[in-house]
Amino acid sequence: MDAEQYSAYRHEAVHELMRLNQLCEHEFTLAKWQRWDYDLDRETLTFSQDGTPKVVASIQIVGSTSMVSGTWLWSWANESDSESIKKAATRVKAFGEAENIPELTQGKLLDDEYLGWALTAVTAKIVGAKGAYRCPRENGGFLYFIFTSIGFVSVESDATPESGRVKCDKHGSGFSTFVCEHLVSNPAQRWFSQEVDEEHKWPDAWCAACDVFFQEHGEWNEKNESKLKIKILCHRCYEKARLLEKAG
Repeated sequence: MDAEQYSAYRHEAVHELMRLNQLCEHEFTLAKWQRWDYDLDRETLTFSQDGTPKVVASIQIVGSTSMVSGTWLWSWANESDSESIKKAATRVKAFGEAENIPELTQGKLLDDEYLGWALTAVTAKIVGAKGAYRCPRENGGFLYFIFTSIGFVSVESDATPESGRVKCDKHGSGFSTFVCEHLVSNPAQRWFSQEVDEEHKWPDAWCAACDVFFQEHGEWNEKNESKLKIKILCHRCYEKARLLEKAG
């Protein structure tokens, strides 16, 4: 890919990302939520209102900017970022090497007001992201993320928890199921639960990160359940999400 071809590719990527972000804003109204919080260990960005999580996105770090040095730093070149959270950026580097694109293979670049979004757009195009977001840093720069998935946190109950039913915006009234917040935001991972059978069609489920707490005691109890953030899904949402489960 020569310089002219890459320029056109980058321009197209920017417009594609603008469209994706407009779709995210239309569906999830990200700008209206009171606050956001990112968790780099769990690779999530959570939008909340009055202390209640509303929308959760699974994220990858693309890179960061610094007002102090006036530079952009690719995540793949940042040793403080975990290998897991910079997989997308690493794919972009490999693409840049294959296509001989210096902008994608130089770890640090001189920054301007457009570079961060442009390189985030290129990353989103290469990996097929759902959208992107940037969060301010203490040094005056920004962290740039892409969304690998994004969704509402939970549904509202139409009765007491003991009734065993919830009201789902998509499916109406359904049976209550309980899963950890990470499976809600990214169901395409291994699910931990007891075996699914006729008696337990929708067993409580949690992810590998939450299973660490389970293994500490060999069961869920009052000591480790406080570390688990449970979300309620209707049984139809549960079944649809579990179809995306990946084998461990």
